[in-house]
Amino acid sequence: MGEYATLAQIVTPIIVLVGIVLSMWLSVRALREVQKDRRMRQMPHLAFDVGGGGYPIEFVKAGRADLGIDPKYAEELFRDIPEEAESIHLKSEPDEAGRRRVTFGYGKLRNYGLGTALSAEVTWVPKKIQIGSEIFTIGKDKLLEPRYRKELNCIPSSPSHILPGEMAEFYRLPTFIQKDYERKIKEVEGVLLIECEDVFGGRHITNQEFRIFTNYGSDKPTIHITFGDLVNKKAP
Repeated sequence: MGEYATLAQIVTPIIVLVGIVLSMWLSVRALREVQKDRRMRQMPHLAFDVGGGGYPIEFVKAGRADLGIDPKYAEELFRDIPEEAESIHLKSEPDEAGRRRVTFGYGKLRNYGLGTALSAEVTWVPKKIQIGSEIFTIGKDKLLEPRYRKELNCIPSSPSHILPGEMAEFYRLPTFIQKDYERKIKEVEGVLLIECEDVFGGRHITNQEFRIFTNYGSDKPTIHITFGDLVNKKAP
């Protein structure tokens, strides 16, 4: 009888401990499920409406300067570009204060998710470029050149925070188009890296195909931008 009592004294605390550990594990698991559900409910999902349109452009005598880039940095990067060179900009008009404003933004970047997209931006990654009748593939080495670099072709949306069901536009062209001062590019195709953060600080990336067509020679020059299918694999 004494042996059973001793055994009970040993086994009972073990059973209690196991129960406590199991209870804690179930509580942690439930908490994680709740947190996961909250994150899912706050997850944004950005993508451009499929399709495209033409947008008026103008030729601005900007030399080596580039919209969105520090002037001194641009001067260093684009030393091969003549000081009198013209950049390709979306057409602008002066406002009441005399400051020039872009007439039309392009793209409809829509938030299809349940949560707000914070600090939304897109990076243009060209894959093929047509110059004249020739088509060139843009490889990894070419992407290191200033006008094709990812960081110089990253453009924030306007507005930068996109609520669920809302959309944003863009008012600056990618650098490889801006600095096409010789107006040789006819067509570009590639992948857009669409990035944003959720309210928890998590980063979200969507990849989507794009095509750009230029019409520099017209009396009213335009650029046509088309947004295509989503891409499941990572862009370079």
